[in-house]
Amino acid sequence: MARSAPTTPPDSAAAGSARSVARALVSAAYLPTFLAEIGVGAILPVLTLSVLDLDYSAAVAASAVGAYSAGRMAGSGLGGVAAHRAGPAAAGVLSLAALAAGAVVCALVPGIALFLVGAAIIGLGHAAFHVARQEQINSLVPVALRARALTTLAGVFRVANFIGPVVASALLVAAGHSATYVFAAVCIVAGMVALRAAPAWRLSAPVPAHESATIVAVVRDNASILRTLGVAIVATGALRAARVAVIPLWATHIGLSPQVATLIYGVSAAVDMMLFYPAGYVMDRWGRRWTALPSTALLAVGMIMLPLSHGVATVTIAAVILGIGNGWGSGLVMTLGADVAPRVGRSMFTGVWMTLQDGGGLAGPAIISAGAIVSLALGVSVIGVVGFATLGAFAAWIPPRVAVRPPR
Repeated sequence: MARSAPTTPPDSAAAGSARSVARALVSAAYLPTFLAEIGVGAILPVLTLSVLDLDYSAAVAASAVGAYSAGRMAGSGLGGVAAHRAGPAAAGVLSLAALAAGAVVCALVPGIALFLVGAAIIGLGHAAFHVARQEQINSLVPVALRARALTTLAGVFRVANFIGPVVASALLVAAGHSATYVFAAVCIVAGMVALRAAPAWRLSAPVPAHESATIVAVVRDNASILRTLGVAIVATGALRAARVAVIPLWATHIGLSPQVATLIYGVSAAVDMMLFYPAGYVMDRWGRRWTALPSTALLAVGMIMLPLSHGVATVTIAAVILGIGNGWGSGLVMTLGADVAPRVGRSMFTGVWMTLQDGGGLAGPAIISAGAIVSLALGVSVIGVVGFATLGAFAAWIPPRVAVRPPR
């Protein structure tokens, strides 16, 4: 006697599976990220302002973002190793613990040296958390929906990073710089609690022995992609990290108050956060070039325009262009990394890939600092030139891709 057909319609089963994946993404990735990134959003525009408040120059102030980026370089690799060996949920909790500790160190503000150490710890924890979250998402979603899942993660960053600077601006007026870092630490701990409570915590098993990998082997086996498209990722990291530094730096350079500078950064973040889902849809539907090239061009143009601005209105216009460029590139680096990552050692590769971006993130503020010795406008303009070079690199090295029509 033949078996009876299943009573659950295939479409219903697929819908139920999609809902379970969506719930897992929210609890394991999006909610913890949202809570923690509110704190990070409050920190980032205040890093340079805290150093200026200690009566150092703009060149020294830019080094605070450089210290943060140096920490990110170490954190991405460590995050990849931790996610590979312990699972992404456990790696995420450890990363958030480091991030909160760095915020507490910066809150103490005992002097420039220890403050820069705190900024580096913030970068380490932040980067490791990013790698852990990416690995969680890559393990849950199909390729046809990859860009949207990762750009939604990037969108969560951006929404939280819009809320954070607004809160930071109020805290700067009411209680000073240290209160901003304390607020950030509280948000990050809330993210740790949410992640620890997520069902995905129980899935944090180590990778099977037959799928073990080392960073050296991953780099060797993927050297060709790392020395081509990876170069463009380094340049992208420089461009995006410089954007974090130059908006508040240039605003204060032309005489605007720290509160106004932080609010302008918040306006840029508001524009940025509105574009993540359209960018993900376009990447999934038509390919990665449709976001990579326009976003990089806008970032380069915004950088060139910023030194030409001399008031609230013109600085805001340049900041909005930078926000549009950054927003249209939401999730681009993560998606390209997932596209070219090997199956075995994927989290290791993700760590290496994000380290390339973080290396650029270290170079961007360093270029600003070096240029500021002569002229802050010179440093910003050089970064604009880097942006146009990045545009050419993406045009040459992003592999052609046939768009995949996603399932309903």
